[in-house]
Amino acid sequence: MTVVDHFIGGKAVANDFDESSIYNPSTGEKISTVLHADIQEVDLAVAAAKEALVGWSVSGLQKRADILLKAREILSSRASEFVEIMMLEGGKTREDAMAEFGKGLEAIAYASGVVSWYTTHLTRNVSGGIDTYDARFPIGVVGTVSPFNFPVMIPVIQSSMAIACGNTVVAKASEKVPTCLRKIAEVFKEAGLPDGVLNVINGDRVVVDRILEHPDVAGVTFVGSTTVAKKVRVAGVANDKKVQAFGSGKNHMIVLPDADMDMAADAAVSAAYGAAGQRCMAISVLVAVGDAADSLVEKIKERIPAVKTGPATTPGVQLGPVISRESKDRIHSFIASAEGEGAEVVVDGRDVEDEGYLVGATLFDHVKPGMSVYDNEIFGPALSVVRVDTLEEAMEIAEQHPLGNGAALFTRDGGVAREYVESVQAGMVGINIPIPVPTFSHSFGGWKDSAFTETKVTGPESLSFYTRIKAVTTRWPDPAQSSVNLTFMSED
Repeated sequence: MTVVDHFIGGKAVANDFDESSIYNPSTGEKISTVLHADIQEVDLAVAAAKEALVGWSVSGLQKRADILLKAREILSSRASEFVEIMMLEGGKTREDAMAEFGKGLEAIAYASGVVSWYTTHLTRNVSGGIDTYDARFPIGVVGTVSPFNFPVMIPVIQSSMAIACGNTVVAKASEKVPTCLRKIAEVFKEAGLPDGVLNVINGDRVVVDRILEHPDVAGVTFVGSTTVAKKVRVAGVANDKKVQAFGSGKNHMIVLPDADMDMAADAAVSAAYGAAGQRCMAISVLVAVGDAADSLVEKIKERIPAVKTGPATTPGVQLGPVISRESKDRIHSFIASAEGEGAEVVVDGRDVEDEGYLVGATLFDHVKPGMSVYDNEIFGPALSVVRVDTLEEAMEIAEQHPLGNGAALFTRDGGVAREYVESVQAGMVGINIPIPVPTFSHSFGGWKDSAFTETKVTGPESLSFYTRIKAVTTRWPDPAQSSVNLTFMSED
């Protein structure tokens, strides 16, 4: 049985402060132990990052890109190893783990293009012989906190973007799935990343709180629940840090009567039950307008038995376990509450028998705002169908929900689709696409209580978080023409 330690200053670091067990979600068995850092380990990691910042922040853009590409090459050669870890620790199906790992490689490739998107602008002759240009600088030591549902993609996005911009990193993975990030740090070192540029520390709230209060941490990027994201944002700003805090999602998919019903049903099943519903971009609410409801519910119900459900290691399985016993019990309680609050449980995921943390695909009908299954992010394979008469009612329902990560509309009407894009209050919008996750060259991030930040985690906007601007104004006058001038700006 392995023990997952920390990686600080390019070296493995162990401690006996505290630890927790890691379980295989497919079986419920303990498979390893992760060490938890205390305040001293966090301080050690920040000190290593601060020391490395001196040289890394002035390293060449191309050097950073070369190291990232080398790390990508090494990771690609070890893809099967990381896929197996994701299946073992996170309960991901093989196909889902492979897809996530591929997205992680894409994120590194995008970050390696730093030379192209790090540019700023210069204005010549803003006044006679005076030029002004923007100079981009890294912000310093960046703390990253990533969730259990994407043990490779999210920490890689956070770390590679920070590193590409010349920052150094203190990264914390979820204590439920820590192994991938720990190994990724070793790969980056193998690729030539200087010691201290990427440090990994494991733990829980003790680690996060110390990162948020540490005076040498300049910025914190967080992905997790809305409740914690809001606290992270408030604490970080109170400690004079730049903060990105991304929270929960309750994504609505509106289906109009003119939509292709088979296409909509396929999309709903894929987006609701993929990754066992443990995605912030999962579709968890289907708002059926008018005559669409009966047809959609029936078509989704027909498709659910064909979704192969079982342990992640079962060949061809499509719906694997949720992350923990606590998650399974929580989802079961939501199903029970739906029955008590008047919703119809069309398909009950509690009927699945297994030794691990499996929850079957669950379908609720006649759900209304105010019910527990509607108001809360279940974060499991559960889809709620809300019935309305008009698009206006559907839009009002989606508008009133406090979360605004993603939203989708299925229709054949281009005019209605355009109006929907203009008015829906969500950060990522799909038209006949259920999970509208953009490519890395565009902006990923939600609105409302799904994101407490002014910047995005990917795309051009990410530079606003990972860098800061100095406006530099220069003049190289002829010494013979120099004279005292007390006005605000000389016109000469």
